Amino acid sequence: MRSFFSQLSLNDTNGDPDEYDLYCKPDSNWSFNETCNYIKDTDACQGGGYLEWATFVYCCEDPVAKWFIVCGGVLFLVLLFLMLSTSADDFFSVNVSTIVAHLNISENVAGVTFMAFGNGAPDIFASIASVLSSPRPKADLALGALIGGAIFVTLAVTAAIVVTRPFKAAFWSTLRDLIFLLITASFTLSFFIFFDEIELWQPLTFLGIYVVYVVIVFTTEYFKKKKKKLKTREQSKRNSIIPDIKLNAVEDDGVKESMRVDDTSRRGSAIRRLSVAVSTVLGTGHNNEMFIEDPENDTDDFLVMHNKVYHGEDLRSRAETMHNQSISVSNGIFYDLLYYFAPQFDDEDPSIFERIKTYLLWPIMTIFKLTIPLAESRWSKPMAIIHSILAPQCILFNTQFLLFVPIEGGPGLYAYVPIISILLIIFILCTTSMDQEPRFYKMTYSLAGFVMSVAWIYCISSEVVDVVDMLGIVSGINQAVLGLTIIAWANSVGDLVADISVAKQGFPRMAMAASIGGPLFNQLIGFGLPFTIAKLKGDTVPISLDGVNVVMITFLFISILFTTLNLLIFRAYLKRLYGLLLIVIYISFLVFVVLSETGILVWM
Repeated sequence: MRSFFSQLSLNDTNGDPDEYDLYCKPDSNWSFNETCNYIKDTDACQGGGYLEWATFVYCCEDPVAKWFIVCGGVLFLVLLFLMLSTSADDFFSVNVSTIVAHLNISENVAGVTFMAFGNGAPDIFASIASVLSSPRPKADLALGALIGGAIFVTLAVTAAIVVTRPFKAAFWSTLRDLIFLLITASFTLSFFIFFDEIELWQPLTFLGIYVVYVVIVFTTEYFKKKKKKLKTREQSKRNSIIPDIKLNAVEDDGVKESMRVDDTSRRGSAIRRLSVAVSTVLGTGHNNEMFIEDPENDTDDFLVMHNKVYHGEDLRSRAETMHNQSISVSNGIFYDLLYYFAPQFDDEDPSIFERIKTYLLWPIMTIFKLTIPLAESRWSKPMAIIHSILAPQCILFNTQFLLFVPIEGGPGLYAYVPIISILLIIFILCTTSMDQEPRFYKMTYSLAGFVMSVAWIYCISSEVVDVVDMLGIVSGINQAVLGLTIIAWANSVGDLVADISVAKQGFPRMAMAASIGGPLFNQLIGFGLPFTIAKLKGDTVPISLDGVNVVMITFLFISILFTTLNLLIFRAYLKRLYGLLLIVIYISFLVFVVLSETGILVWM
């Protein structure tokens, strides 16, 4: 696919007729009516949301008003990304966590399935919306967002983690994820080289790779737990356990010095986070980098909420607070509603920035609270009734089935849903009380909240695709470039902030696992799921190995191989120099993308 700039240089407006069916390319020589009709009638120009931004722009005769519409689209896009982040972090992930807890799913199973899906929800649903919500699947936009997001996380986010706190990575688990990322990138490259469109077996292959990955994770963790039990039995036979933590200080000249910290006053699992305290006290000087070796860190219980890690006494305190909040009795209808919709702060003494952010997001949170059940909140009978009224209509609106007519000549589904709401209200009135939480409350609310969160994220992602598609048509920028910049950056900024915060709290391994495992999950499921559904529907999904795609896949390989070599050569010690080099590679990636898109760099 030619870029906007190469079209200008070649002055070629005829092109391949089939290409106009696959991509939206209005000709600047057309009249206003011809352009407007083309935008309205061409599937490739239509998004999957309610607001048809491309039609608004190209069917507006006033040039000044047209640019106001474009600016309005950009502001709306910012609002959509805020809504996407809020719905994923504060509702989807919370309800998924509750489901995992109530089903007693092990942390390893949850980590590579439910939790990974929760963390990657914006990326996954952006891909789904790009492929399924539009009349013509926008494969370039989806692949650009997935591959661009993977490059950003493996380079920029990983660099931020290492620069924030150099550490020794978990060697085998990191190497495992990198190998699977390399396999995934290899399959992606082969698809672009040997095929012009996606075939059904290709996304199915990605889903199969994910199944193999999950099986390997389960098998590995099973033997690790078995080995740990044997070690625990041997230790229990001793009268006392003297912890011995080894700290390795690596100087700039590469000479490694070792020292040991003995603490006979701590026993058992309480020692697992001692290295964090030690590293905090010692700090890292300007002339050296402190690396922490503590193999027990990965087994300690922890909870990550709103970029903060809770463990030890903090974890027990947080769990007790959440438990007390959930079992609190009702203090009256008015008080319950006022408490439920009031701005909530994560800390008892929030900062000014936290207050401003909370108040700015309060309208968005209110909309979501009205329509998305949240199992973490305490039982409120009035809110259950409100959810029974609004949630069924909202799910129809978000999935665009509100006006669907099931019976010819009859009303849309919106007229039938109130029957369901009335039945739910009668059930709630007859079987629940104001001051006692129902036995089925947590599980029912978490499942309902999961469904509603999915509906909201899908709806928001569809509107994002509409706006981004409009910006691509207006500017002439490649859809893949828009995917690897606007969508990838917006969806990954939250990962950047969260991982830096987790690393600062002394958990760089946890952040590193997310920065490698997250892109792997997004690549496999983000490619496998939507494209499988699209092919089962009979859609044609074109792909092309143009300059931007060449750059993306090349730098994806570079990022994976560079981290792998660093892991092997330096025995999993990740230095600040490694992080700085990752930043240089990512900047080089952006430069090559610009050169390819402008036609300065031509790929044969």
